[in-house]
Amino acid sequence: MVRTPWLPAVTALGLGFVWRLLLVLQSPVAFSFDGFQRWAGRDHVLIQDWMPTTQVLIWLTAQAGGELLAGRVVMCLVSGLAAAAGTLLAQRLAAAEYGERPALWAGWTFAVASAYPHWAAWGTVFYQESSFLLVLFTGLWLAARGNLRGGDLVIGLLGLVRYEGWPCVLLYLAWRRDRRALVALWGPLVWLAIRGFGGEGHAASPVNFADWEGLTDRFALEAWLGDVLGLARRLWAAGGWVWWSLGGVALWLHRRSSLCWLVAALVAAQLAATLAWVAGLETSTSRMGVVPVVMVAVLGASAVPALARWPRSGWALVVALAALLGFQLVEGRDRMRAETRFFAAEADALEEMRRCPGCRWWVLPRSGLGTRARHDGCEVLQGISSLRHGKDFYCSSWIVDDRAAASASTDGTVRWDEVAKVYRVERHLSGTGG
Repeated sequence: MVRTPWLPAVTALGLGFVWRLLLVLQSPVAFSFDGFQRWAGRDHVLIQDWMPTTQVLIWLTAQAGGELLAGRVVMCLVSGLAAAAGTLLAQRLAAAEYGERPALWAGWTFAVASAYPHWAAWGTVFYQESSFLLVLFTGLWLAARGNLRGGDLVIGLLGLVRYEGWPCVLLYLAWRRDRRALVALWGPLVWLAIRGFGGEGHAASPVNFADWEGLTDRFALEAWLGDVLGLARRLWAAGGWVWWSLGGVALWLHRRSSLCWLVAALVAAQLAATLAWVAGLETSTSRMGVVPVVMVAVLGASAVPALARWPRSGWALVVALAALLGFQLVEGRDRMRAETRFFAAEADALEEMRRCPGCRWWVLPRSGLGTRARHDGCEVLQGISSLRHGKDFYCSSWIVDDRAAASASTDGTVRWDEVAKVYRVERHLSGTGG
């Protein structure tokens, strides 16, 4: 009987939450554009054509009076909970092969994975990755420990987190091979009903967020292969090679485990979705590696108890895990700084704008930002503050009608200086507009 089977999971929760919270306090500027759209639409549950689970958390935070920092704290907590659930799943995978006590090695190993650099950074902002991992790991853990009905219901929620969850539901059903498990289809069915009855998401800006629009005309094989190679390099540099290597070892060691093969199939499905995502965005980003690497880390962690059985290997594993944790912490800090640096210009402009409480601004933003150069600085301003378009500012590029009237109703101008690469913030003379 293992007295502390929950200790690795509690550690993963604490490390996953506290480390991300420290990153937020160190680099408080939020990122990136989908996240900006979600925060700007915090009074709505449906945003764009995105699924609502993560947005519900943002909406609840806003309804409770929470501001941007509170919302990010919530996302840090979701990441920590996902880390705890992944730890429990890794232990369950290992326990089936080695027993409860050796399986603690798997738990401690995945607790280290909770600090995976790309997940550490992107788990602090308003994206679905941590919500997806929390639901997936919890559902698989429930099913693996014998609570099949609970697992079915939780896995069904994947259908309301992100579209990449739908193949996961189908693979889970193939693993279950039980008609009663069809209840796991409830999430996709609910979403189809919402869309079928005309559920349209709120758009906080007129900017196009459709990643797949015109893909057949835009796709170029050579460019795509280059982007895929760039993604592989990102994953390698962040230490992803460790988790992929361990994952391969685990699949070989546990080749008779149907649950391990299910996790491997889920990883393959996410990789396929990621490759399609690269094509849609026409670039690779560090965010793309979060779900595949963290999922394979669960599998890889389950192989560590086998390594721990080697003579005098215990201390070597402790040192290796400590070194990997230290590397990931440094890389996570650097990734956070790199992501927030992209939006430093808008953050500086916001500080100037706050010196005039109650002022309404006419904003001429920098443009050509983000993937496929679709986004602009007005989105950033909404996403890193409590400012709302039409109330606190007007974006010159978003106004089609009555531009003169909108400009005349403002108290100052925020103008992007393309030469100096800074925003110029100017108050209007009394009675005049922009």
